[in-house]
Amino acid sequence: MRKLLVTIVGTDRPGIVHLVSNALYERGCAISELTQTTLHGQFAGLFSVEAPEALDAAGLEEALRAELSPAGYSAWLSPMAPRLPAKRPDAEPYVMTISGPDSPALIPTLTAKVASFDANIENLRSVVLSGSPDSAETKSPVVLALEISLPVTVERRVFREALAVTAGELGLEISLQHRNIFEAIHRV
Repeated sequence: MRKLLVTIVGTDRPGIVHLVSNALYERGCAISELTQTTLHGQFAGLFSVEAPEALDAAGLEEALRAELSPAGYSAWLSPMAPRLPAKRPDAEPYVMTISGPDSPALIPTLTAKVASFDANIENLRSVVLSGSPDSAETKSPVVLALEISLPVTVERRVFREALAVTAGELGLEISLQHRNIFEAIHRV
């Protein structure tokens, strides 16, 4: 078996995961991992698939497109590298939450700061809340949640201070917690 990454994008509706998974199953493929989300009514799914060696990848992609495009979905297929370790052994998991006024500079500025410490963003969710109906000048509030892996060689105090300065420049509130602490607090 070989690993393939199948990417599906289109208008969200009930049954899309079934449609894709069934199309893959009928061609001898097994889904080993799947992540999907919706954004403004659009579905995006990444399917990690184990496919038989004899299966022609280009033919599979063509067949998926033929089957899914009438339902309004686009499909792409690419080979996957061998599985990497799930977590960096030299890093600790953290959860960062950010809230405040939205800005086009927000995500590039904050992610640049995170990257400057060689921290890896493993998951990011950004949601712009509805703005104030009273003024077009008022920026809509935004909430971000990031799961990051921070190298153990990074001094946590320095990282937190750098994030606080960057967030302050953007008028944001920021919180950083070790994932174990975050999960323990939210279990209560």
